[in-house]
Amino acid sequence: MAVLEIVVGRQPVFDRDSTVVGYELLYRQVEGDDAYADELDGDLMTTAVLFNSVGIGVSRLVGDKIMFFNADRGLLVGDVPSVLAPSQTVFEIVESVSLDDEVLEGCKRLVRAGYTLAMDHFRWFDGCEQLLKIVSLVKIDIETVVGRELTELMRRCRDFDVSLIAERVETEAQLAMCKDLGFDYFQGYLLSRPRLIPGKTLDSSSVARLELAARLAASECSAADLEEVIRAEPTMSFQVMQMAGAGADHGFRRKIQTLREAIVLVGWRQLQSWISFLILTSKGETSEEEVITVLTRARTAELLAREAFPMLAGLAFAAGMLSAFDVLLGLRLEDVLLSLPLDPDLQDAVLGKDTDVGRIVADVIDVQLGSIDSAIRSGFSAEELHKASVKGLSWALEVSRGFVRTGKGPTLRKHKPATTKR
Repeated sequence: MAVLEIVVGRQPVFDRDSTVVGYELLYRQVEGDDAYADELDGDLMTTAVLFNSVGIGVSRLVGDKIMFFNADRGLLVGDVPSVLAPSQTVFEIVESVSLDDEVLEGCKRLVRAGYTLAMDHFRWFDGCEQLLKIVSLVKIDIETVVGRELTELMRRCRDFDVSLIAERVETEAQLAMCKDLGFDYFQGYLLSRPRLIPGKTLDSSSVARLELAARLAASECSAADLEEVIRAEPTMSFQVMQMAGAGADHGFRRKIQTLREAIVLVGWRQLQSWISFLILTSKGETSEEEVITVLTRARTAELLAREAFPMLAGLAFAAGMLSAFDVLLGLRLEDVLLSLPLDPDLQDAVLGKDTDVGRIVADVIDVQLGSIDSAIRSGFSAEELHKASVKGLSWALEVSRGFVRTGKGPTLRKHKPATTKR
């Protein structure tokens, strides 16, 4: 199970009191990894930033501040999943998007879902009034729009209910001028250059991605069908829980106890877009040994819980699986859990606390580590723990046989190279 390095560029947006109100999150490459640099179009860049933001963790990236993301046509019309909580997300309509009925309807749909829209690098064009009635923010590049054109553009924007953001503020004189002109917010190198925020994520197996894509293509596919594939791939399970935590279903957040709940919360459409992105961009390797270790722990905890607390079997599977992610990601388990919307009972179980499932998970971990003499918390005998472990390993070997592969993922199709914002 390969640990992949990820990175997001972050540049703050300030108000008139020089207080940070939000951060624009930008596509950036991991240093030394330029294999896909010229093959990502605007939609794939946006998707990469969105999912890398989920992987790093929204709380770590921006805290409770607003997030700004570039939005190409795909996101506006629904081909790219939005995945983040609407109340904390602004989508900037990039200037290259052609305005048509589909884009307009998509923008209205995003606003109805609770997202805020902005126009990026805005200059007046025929028909822009239709968008100005929908968006809440307008960003103007003061390096390219100057003099009377700038004041006239601001005047025309003020006829609509929008706030104005000055982009590319790079000198004290420009900042003073923008404040005098009445801009509401400011962004640029003078105030703060973009900063790279690194993180880690895990790569799922190629076959598992393709299997899930096939299931998602079927209109009659149920949550149970999806769970059958996802629960056999620890990385997918973890990422689905992360998406649920980010507010994938129109920002509706609730604490989850099981993988099934996370799948339902994220939703079929979001999962379909997510798996398509993984198929296009994944390039890591998967270790069979690590996958089997995680799956064995999860299944063993589930089997034991079925015996003692049948209603908690799903919770036990999720807890057993999540309890191994600190080792896989090289992070403290408490930090791993920050990006997950876990029910307190599930979180306590993952941490092996003194609860019904927590005691089971702690014993299963001891058995896996060869410390069966210490596995006395859950009340199961050494023989019962051993039998459950054998059954868990047998199941893990069976389900992983079709999923674990080593090597490069599918090659990206060629796109016209896209420019990135600085």
